Amino acid sequence: MLLVCSKHKLAFYDQVTALVDKGRATDVIYLDLCKAFDTVLHDILVSKLERHGFDGWTTRWIRSWLDGRTQRVDINSSMSKWRPVTSRVPKGSVLGPALFNIFGGDMDSGMECTLSKFANNTKPCGVVDTLQGRDAIQRDLDRLESWACANRMKFNKVKCKVLHVGQRNPKHNYRLDGEWIENSPEEKDLGVLIDEKLNMSRQCALAAWKSNHVLGCIKNSVTSRSREVILPLHSALVRPHLEYCVQLWGPQYKADMELLEWTQRRATDDQRAGAPLL
Repeated sequence: MLLVCSKHKLAFYDQVTALVDKGRATDVIYLDLCKAFDTVLHDILVSKLERHGFDGWTTRWIRSWLDGRTQRVDINSSMSKWRPVTSRVPKGSVLGPALFNIFGGDMDSGMECTLSKFANNTKPCGVVDTLQGRDAIQRDLDRLESWACANRMKFNKVKCKVLHVGQRNPKHNYRLDGEWIENSPEEKDLGVLIDEKLNMSRQCALAAWKSNHVLGCIKNSVTSRSREVILPLHSALVRPHLEYCVQLWGPQYKADMELLEWTQRRATDDQRAGAPLL
């Protein structure tokens, strides 16, 4: 899943940086669906499965897996009556993300700009150095709002942001369901910090900070400094922060490289024998 996520982001931001390198001003709109997995209506999902060509036995099996759940609310020892759960695909399951992708598969129907979709992470992107490009993005946002209404879902407008990248960007304002979307100088996209200059120094600093924080926790809570103890802890708890989607944010400046290398040397110094971890 992490590998797919990395490839997905790498392909999307390759397009963005290619446009910026050509001198084209580009806008990326980060959209957030309210409780996306929890608001997938079973009836709409099953109808989409049938349109995708799933046979009757498979759709019945999926519906039986989704249905049959009930819930109630407990407030101050007062409980409501049990009610059937008619929406939601379980997040922690193997089928959940796949079913959500099928549910949102028609989201890009009629889109004029590039639309990036990964589970509930949705980002339209387009060139905005012409009026036609800005109007195309606005029309796509209107289409996405219509799709959300038709599928009984809603966008969390507070969390929706616009990132303006590229020189001479007009920093146009966009609307979503009649409300202006707030501009943002940087956004965290699936764990990677992206800023309006596409500079990854902040992300490198964030990765180093998280790694040093975990190293401090290990140092304060683990007595042994032997390789047999520290190496598994480092591999499981520290390296993921330094390696997650590094193909996208890998350091290019000397200061960023030295910061990350210092973090790795600190882990090495925590061993009594001094054997390298990486």
